[in-house]
Amino acid sequence: MKKLLLCAAALVAMPAQATVLLPGAQTQPFSPFDFNTQGTRIAFSEVQGQALTFAGIFRSAVYRNTDGKLDFYYQVERTGPGSNATGNDHEITKFTVAAYNGWLVDALVSAGDPDGAGGFKAVNNPGGSTTAANRGFDGTVVEVNFQGIGPNGLIGTENSATYILRTNAFSFQSGTFGVLDGSSLQGITFAPTVPEPATWAMMLAGFGLIGGVARRNNRVRSVLA
Repeated sequence: MKKLLLCAAALVAMPAQATVLLPGAQTQPFSPFDFNTQGTRIAFSEVQGQALTFAGIFRSAVYRNTDGKLDFYYQVERTGPGSNATGNDHEITKFTVAAYNGWLVDALVSAGDPDGAGGFKAVNNPGGSTTAANRGFDGTVVEVNFQGIGPNGLIGTENSATYILRTNAFSFQSGTFGVLDGSSLQGITFAPTVPEPATWAMMLAGFGLIGGVARRNNRVRSVLA
């Protein structure tokens, strides 16, 4: 009986698994982001613009998480009406980011402020983070749909939650985003990439050094033992 109780307690204590966003995945839920795995920010970008039916800000960042791999953070803020005099009551319904083909992607979400005094904000639209994730069949485009569960699009001056795509990449490059309403706002953001050859050489040299130190430590332990 004690063993059964211990097993049950261990199962309860296990953290929830992240949503794995496979190519072709549709209407997948985002998993809550664990701030204990956040790591260090290495890049940030903020693009402001005006489309026909809205004005907005697209924020993005790259973090090297505590596993040593890269997380890509994205947030949309609607700042006001668009350049067209009519039809400005549309809500922002989704955004897309690319290119993620060939990469593993876990879909995470933070309703809070992930960077304190930095550029991101806590969510302020009533729909919160009840959002669906989609991924194109070739895996290139990831879509964040604010209407995943009911009409939770951004209106007025609302901002979304922060959406985190956790990858198996160690390096990043320029990618593209699109914020979609009755019109679209497009621009440059961050996306994963394969490291340059020089970077790979440095990484391999580092791994070799770590292996050498480990072997040396093992020999020292053997002698001391």
